[in-house]
Amino acid sequence: MPPLSSLPSRLPAFRIMVLGVILGLLLLGLGPLQSSVQAHSRAQTPTQEQPPTQTAAQAAAETPAPTDGQSADDDDASQPADGKTILYGIPGLTINDIDPVRTPNLYALLSEGAAANLNVRTIGSATCPASGWLSLGSGARAQAGPSPEAEEADEHNTARCPSLSAPSTDLENDPLDSDDGPAEAVADGEDAAQGDEDLPTDSVAGATTAQIEDFEAIKEPNVGSGYTVDYGMLSRLVDEHGKVVPAGTDAQGRQSQLEPCVAAEGPGAAYAAADENGVVRNYTEDANATDCRLDLVDLGAIGSRSWLFDPIPNFSYTVPVNFDRELRVAEADKRLGEKLEEVRASAKPGAAEPTIIVAGLGDSSGLPQLRAFIASGPGFEPGSLSSATTRTPGLLQLTDLAPGILDRLDVPSPSGVSFEVTPTDDDPQQRIDDLVADSQKATSIYQHLSTFSLTLDITFYVLFIVCGLLLSRSVLGRRGGATVGAFVHRFLGWASLAIASVPMGAFLAGLVPWSRMAQPGLGLTLSVIGTAAAVFVISVLPPWGRTWRGRVAALSLLSVLIISVDLATGSRLQSNSLLGYNPIVGGRYYGLGNQGAAIFIVGLFIFLGIAISWLRARGHRRAVIVLPLVLGLAAVFISGNPSWGAKFGGTIATLAGLLVLLALISRIRLSLFRLALIGVVSLAVLIGIAFLDWLREPGSRSHFGNFFDQLVSGEALQVIGRKLGANLHIIQVNPALAIVTPLAAIAILLFLRYLVHFPRVAPKSRTARLANKWRGKLPQVFADQDLHYGFLAAVTALGVGLVLTDSGIAVPSTGAMVLLPYLLALSAEHAKDAVARPSSDGGSPTSGRGQGTHLLAEAKETNAPTEAKGSGRT
Repeated sequence: MPPLSSLPSRLPAFRIMVLGVILGLLLLGLGPLQSSVQAHSRAQTPTQEQPPTQTAAQAAAETPAPTDGQSADDDDASQPADGKTILYGIPGLTINDIDPVRTPNLYALLSEGAAANLNVRTIGSATCPASGWLSLGSGARAQAGPSPEAEEADEHNTARCPSLSAPSTDLENDPLDSDDGPAEAVADGEDAAQGDEDLPTDSVAGATTAQIEDFEAIKEPNVGSGYTVDYGMLSRLVDEHGKVVPAGTDAQGRQSQLEPCVAAEGPGAAYAAADENGVVRNYTEDANATDCRLDLVDLGAIGSRSWLFDPIPNFSYTVPVNFDRELRVAEADKRLGEKLEEVRASAKPGAAEPTIIVAGLGDSSGLPQLRAFIASGPGFEPGSLSSATTRTPGLLQLTDLAPGILDRLDVPSPSGVSFEVTPTDDDPQQRIDDLVADSQKATSIYQHLSTFSLTLDITFYVLFIVCGLLLSRSVLGRRGGATVGAFVHRFLGWASLAIASVPMGAFLAGLVPWSRMAQPGLGLTLSVIGTAAAVFVISVLPPWGRTWRGRVAALSLLSVLIISVDLATGSRLQSNSLLGYNPIVGGRYYGLGNQGAAIFIVGLFIFLGIAISWLRARGHRRAVIVLPLVLGLAAVFISGNPSWGAKFGGTIATLAGLLVLLALISRIRLSLFRLALIGVVSLAVLIGIAFLDWLREPGSRSHFGNFFDQLVSGEALQVIGRKLGANLHIIQVNPALAIVTPLAAIAILLFLRYLVHFPRVAPKSRTARLANKWRGKLPQVFADQDLHYGFLAAVTALGVGLVLTDSGIAVPSTGAMVLLPYLLALSAEHAKDAVARPSSDGGSPTSGRGQGTHLLAEAKETNAPTEAKGSGRT
């Protein structure tokens, strides 16, 4: 294709690019817009009791309650009053602990109800019981600080779980018994007069007001953590909702109607029910004796509350001495059985069946892992549980519990999250086995993640060093010149292609049920090796496998297709993957992860660079623009669709790289201003998508809508600070990852086309001699301008991903581990050229501009490395 140097020749391509971007905006907006319209339609249906913008107190105040004189005959139908909802917290409990013989009560609850694995991650890598209870009550990730007694006992040990401080009930003046107490106990910033008459002014019968001493020290770790913690949110919203009698309740049911309060039994429950001042309105030794709608009961943790852990750098955990886990679990089950007997014996006449929830609210005495969640009662039929935040059957996270319970109590919550039950006909043991397999899979990935990452790092370093040594002109000159050089190039090409297959093997290993094997770790290793080998074989099959370009194009396109199909079908390969995200970590549960985004970006633009070169060599001028436009916008749609990729920063990065590629192949000169404009346009597109997603109901939003909500609420800077802290944490846990990025940049510099034309300098210094030694080394692959453009687009996207994604340092690091092997494999195409025709001064082989457009065609005709045509300058 001739150069498009004139302005008229540039404009058609530029217009096409602009039209393509507009089309992409329409496609991207279609999904979120349609969802928002559906959500708006649901909000207007008669089944909605009140507008979603109403507060819980307003909803309670506007709900018509029957008068005392109203009889049952006035109702069209008669129904019993709502039953109690009781949550029993057993930190450390896992699904694997449940057994029909050893834990009959837990087994019976699971048999009758729904269950799930529970992510209990808060702020640290492991969650102490106190932090789990505090997070439950606030509906947000929170960490409980040490009690004064623990600090005095061991002030140098910062890794000890704090003991739970039992609240004091010996108060001289109950702060909530006065008339102005309720107004002070309500959320900040609300009108003091609003809804005061609907709130209780003192504790219910059977409970008393208590206060946790030095609650400020307990809250202290959350200051500056990047998370907004609304202490006691669960208890407060139940209080605000008031006493609402459901329509159709008979006279007897009205008398037995439960009070709008939360009763807390035990120290952990007190942490969950305490407000920001540490005040617990309804603290009791027997929550079942109260008439509160919701009871929180602390049954104790599995293991010692002062278990030790050292999450960085060895992930080593200290188990308490003489710890018998099976015995502790059996004791917890026995305590649960006694409580359930009391509930059945004291059930109010006419009341509905109670809802029983058991949750493993934290880790204890071991490696962080998924814990147990069981819900039995009305609406919880046998099956698995999930939520809108995880989108995975059989998986919940700790912050889902408060809004899910509020939803069951018909109390509006800020997040709008609810429990979603997926019924099943499987027997209880089969359901347990499935959940245990999922949990074991997450634990194995968590345990082997560091080893796998370190192996990739070492492999990358070895490839980098071998590349530098074997391709050194002095080494090749002493070892046989052209013959050895060609062999070395081919060896590095095959080795690089094999290394580039490993990341996709890590994803495809999820298709193998290795977690059910006797040795899950060995099964994981064999699965990764086997699937990587399958990807490698596919990439070298004919007809594409006859040339190096065909092999790299096949592998890169296969990577993009696998990730795309996975995202469109629920991102099952991304979850619980060595290069995806882990449910135990809880950073993401669906969509495109950081490392997956890096592989997706590099594969996309390397393939487009090869494909554009192939099309240009055959004279398909329109296809040179249409192909990257269509595939690029499809990739942006896959990454940005809130129902698929839901990757905010990755979508901006892909779009920015696409615009750079379109500008380069259209011969539009890129200036700093135009690059900044591309960045602004990409960011504006994503903010628009985030706004459309934000219009949906809170419980239906993706990461996009949540991000826009953080912008609106003023929490964006706080979130950005937390994400920067996450990058520093990654470097602290895996220092090798921080070294990968600069080494990758140095290694990739070897392939820059500009080094072909690097001027020879007089060897007056050591630096000059070093520069002359590397001048013209390996960049012959970039004599093809289209490959060069694809490379620049990939590097641009990786740079944007570094800045805009969560834990962004993983994006360029992972991308370099794929990009460098791709480039090494492509350079093998010029193996004979690079060594057989050295320049007369011992410098680089000759090369010329414009020659790359014919390389692929010649390679196909001769099935041999091509020889550059034309003269070049040295």
